[in-house]
Amino acid sequence: MTFAGEWLLIDDVDGTRSAAGQMAADLTLLDEVAGGAPPALRLYTWHAPALSLGRFQPDDDVDRAACDRLGVEVVRRPTGGRALLHGGDLTYAVVFRRPRGAAGSVDMLFRRLAAALVAGLAQLGVPACLGRGAGDVGPACFSAARGADLRVGDRKLCGSAQLQREGAVLQHGSVLCRRLPVDEADLLACTDDEARRSMRVALRHRTVTLEELGVPVEPEEVGAALISGFAQTLDVKWRSRVT
Repeated sequence: MTFAGEWLLIDDVDGTRSAAGQMAADLTLLDEVAGGAPPALRLYTWHAPALSLGRFQPDDDVDRAACDRLGVEVVRRPTGGRALLHGGDLTYAVVFRRPRGAAGSVDMLFRRLAAALVAGLAQLGVPACLGRGAGDVGPACFSAARGADLRVGDRKLCGSAQLQREGAVLQHGSVLCRRLPVDEADLLACTDDEARRSMRVALRHRTVTLEELGVPVEPEEVGAALISGFAQTLDVKWRSRVT
C-alpha cells in the first residue's frame, strides 16, 4: 500500500466536543477505516483546557484536585505516551490501513508521517525535524523529544503517538501553538513545591511554541499548512467531510 490517493479531510478546528468526545471521535475514525473507509486526516482544537494521559500512564501521576480547581478536564488517550495539556495546540489525527511488511513498522510509519508534518510546518517558516530520543521520560509528554516527535533545535514542538488495531493505524499528535496560563507542572502530582518548580523550568526549557518562533499560530492557518504538507509529501487528494 502507498499513501497516495483520496483521503477524507475532516475540519473540526471550530468544534465543541469535550475532551472525551475528541478521543471518541478519533477511535470512531479508526473503526471506520478498519471497516474499509478511506484514510482520513482530522484537525481539531480543544473547546476547553484538557490534560490527556497516555494509555498506560498511572492515574496517580495527576493532581486531580489541581485539575478540578483550574477547570481542566482529564481524559485518557487510546495511544501511548505521557501527559499532555491541550488548549493552546492544534491536534491532528491520521487514520489509514497499515501497509504490509517493513513499510508498516511503527518506526517507518512515524517517519513517513513526520515528513508530511515537517513539510507543512516548513510552509510556516518552521525548520522542524525528528526528535532524537533525548531527555528523561517523566510524567509530562513534552519533557522530552522522543524519536516520533518533532523539534526545532533542541526544543520540542510536536508530540505524536500511535495505535494499531485490526489492520488500521491511528496516529495523533499536537503542535504547540501558544502557551496557556497553566502548564503540566500545575496539574501533575509532585512531591513538593521544589519538584513542581523544576518541572516547570524543564518544560519551558525543552519546548517551544509557534508563537515563540514568530510564525502564524491561528489554527486555521496552521491547519492549512499541515494539509498542504500531507498532500505534497504523500500525494494525497482530499475529499471533505462535514462533521
